[in-house]
Amino acid sequence: MHKEIIRADVPENGGSYNLCVRYGDMLYLSGLAPFDAEFCAEVAEARKNGTKVPPMPDTPFPRQVEIVMDNIKKLVEAAGSNMDCLLKTNVWLKDQTQAEEFEKVYVKYFSSFEALPARARMQAGRTPMDCGLEIEAIAYVPSKD
Repeated sequence: MHKEIIRADVPENGGSYNLCVRYGDMLYLSGLAPFDAEFCAEVAEARKNGTKVPPMPDTPFPRQVEIVMDNIKKLVEAAGSNMDCLLKTNVWLKDQTQAEEFEKVYVKYFSSFEALPARARMQAGRTPMDCGLEIEAIAYVPSKD
């Protein structure tokens, strides 16, 4: 087996990591923050030029959750999997008082309660660029049998 980098239509910000790595039938997704393509391009440019990274746009929290979950979905699907194949997620919220808002969006990405992955959810001391959340995930690619 060898490590395969999975790419999808998910913006990258020039950080020193891959968004999704496949090893065998396992997928490992880096912590994804709610950065859209425009913001990622600004961050990547700042990193390349050694200038100050711009502040996170003022995006409503439910939209931030959608951005992260949409990007997770794109990555697992690019690897031949789906959201119901997530095994574990780690969720860092900037503010735990937004947990209920988070849940309302999060559960929509799974086909049933039984399909939900195991999960840890905690309040972060500080999130990337002070965004509302970050999520990392472990998933598998179902066999084609």
